[in-house]
Amino acid sequence: MTRELPPIDLPQPVRERWQPLRLGLVELYHYDVEEFEFRDGHLLLRGNNGTGKSKVLSLTLPFLLDANLTPARVEPDGDRNKRMEWNLLMGGRYERRIGYTWIEFGRLVAPGKAETLTLGCGLRAVAGKSGLDPWYFMTEQRIGADLWLTTAQRTALTRERLIEALGTRGHVFHSAQDYKRAVDERLFRKY
Repeated sequence: MTRELPPIDLPQPVRERWQPLRLGLVELYHYDVEEFEFRDGHLLLRGNNGTGKSKVLSLTLPFLLDANLTPARVEPDGDRNKRMEWNLLMGGRYERRIGYTWIEFGRLVAPGKAETLTLGCGLRAVAGKSGLDPWYFMTEQRIGADLWLTTAQRTALTRERLIEALGTRGHVFHSAQDYKRAVDERLFRKY
């Protein structure tokens, strides 16, 4: 028996040029599954110091545009000792963890017709193993509408499960360089 999911109200683009619509984190830092919506291309994050506002931005932008995993680039405080795998393993709290970071862009291509593009990165870290295993993806599917990054049991998808979920409507990149080139070509038309 299949269950019908309730319709969700997703933000829609209002411009002909790409604009950010939403971004999200899955199993990264202190976030289980969290989504943030932009309003007219702007995002407002409010909260007390230490609640993770800067962390949300450092794990999404500019990282999802340049795929640069260096600690100085993805840590809000520039701490070179806090590598990206720290955001998964939380300093020993987890033995192994898979997480995702993603951002969705949209634009109008004709009156009443919108195009969306979701960029994302899956990350896998294992305690005692140096470094992490990243994979990048690009799809026209929308998170929470026709693509989910977690299973029904709310565990993050493995790379193989993501490839299955994307099917022919997306692409998984195994290198940051190939992903970055595809992002530049699709969003910025750089060749």
